[in-house]
Amino acid sequence: MEKKLTIRESLRLGKGWNLMIFCILAMLITNAGVNDGLNIALPEISKGAGLDYNLCLSMGTIAGFVGVAMMFFIAKLRDHFGGRFMCTALFIIFGLTFNFLFLRASNILMYAISQCIMVSCGQGCFYLCTGPMQSDWFPKKRGVVNGISTIGANIGTAILAPLMTTLLTMGMYKTSLSVFGWAAIVLAIFAYITLRDDPKDAGMYPDNVTKEEYEKDYKPLENRQEYKSDWTIGKIIRCKEAWLAAIVPGFITLGLLGIVTQLVPRNVSLGLTQAEAVGAMTIAGLVGIIGSYTIGFIDTKLGTKKACMIYCATFAIGILFNLFGTWGKPFVYISIAIIGFCLGGSTNMSLSFPASIFGVLDYPTVNGFIFPVNYCIGCLNFAVNAFVMQATGSLTKAYIIYIILFVIDIFIVAFTEEGKWDKLKHPELMQQQDK
Repeated sequence: MEKKLTIRESLRLGKGWNLMIFCILAMLITNAGVNDGLNIALPEISKGAGLDYNLCLSMGTIAGFVGVAMMFFIAKLRDHFGGRFMCTALFIIFGLTFNFLFLRASNILMYAISQCIMVSCGQGCFYLCTGPMQSDWFPKKRGVVNGISTIGANIGTAILAPLMTTLLTMGMYKTSLSVFGWAAIVLAIFAYITLRDDPKDAGMYPDNVTKEEYEKDYKPLENRQEYKSDWTIGKIIRCKEAWLAAIVPGFITLGLLGIVTQLVPRNVSLGLTQAEAVGAMTIAGLVGIIGSYTIGFIDTKLGTKKACMIYCATFAIGILFNLFGTWGKPFVYISIAIIGFCLGGSTNMSLSFPASIFGVLDYPTVNGFIFPVNYCIGCLNFAVNAFVMQATGSLTKAYIIYIILFVIDIFIVAFTEEGKWDKLKHPELMQQQDK
């Protein structure tokens, strides 16, 4: 960017704040049904419906892989109808599913179907619809915008458990927790009223720049809405960078989920009480709010390549401190702070790293392949933890595996060319397409 990036400048998003508000709340509400919120909702549902808790919990893995298959379908619909329409439709479906299938599940099939639908709608909306919209609205502020938009996940980690616990004191779970389903539908209406696929349709230029700046620096983006990508599924599969763009965030997601989903029992095994370990998760979520923005700011300031390498190194150090936790609680507390700081970076890199390679023009198309592969890799966290626990009786070896994956990511990123397939950086690629 020609302007020096300051905190004040990074927050000058104009009407793009409508998109940020939607992203933050969308991730928060999604997590109420498929991630953090399950800690409170699932025990109530399984007890109220007489379902096996562990069997219900295992449906999350199945839903993850069903969601991957649905990503290809959602990506096609987004290409046809646009991100704004799909955000609206997906969150109406999410809300209705939450209230009338998830909370009212009376058998394992109903519960499994509800998880499959909510995972598909929630993840598809954020990664396949709002992700490309963020690249269109903020092509040069993309990194910091991704950091802001992912704050919802950290807020969810911090507040969902106490909030849902309080709601349960007000009535039966089927009615008290339905506030999240209705909130999803209200959010869908908000999306339809305020969001636009093209910032100029909202009376704003990309990155909230002036008309003069746009005419000078953004002219190549003028016809991006009419642009037809030449990336077919066959071409994507044969492209080395497409796989690298999926593997890097995939390893990050695998490590993040592998750590966070078992962080409470892990820290209890290191000497923390149950209350201390649960409180640590809330602290981690609050620290993650700062981390999400900071990682996004570094992304925009230094570039995605350097930001990704710094992020992976920081996370690996956080896991290492947790391994040192056997020597004393201070190491555990340090690890909680570092891991919490890194919570939002996973989503940030899942959006930003592929976009940094393929550019704003082709990112929406190639991400229809990249994100499902990324998500598949991330879903392996349950298998890795379960295998290591069964083989060794602790998570220590799993944590070592995650450190190795983050180190591998650093080397992959170091040898990946940023912007290699970005047609705005390499106009000759556009010429080749026109031939």
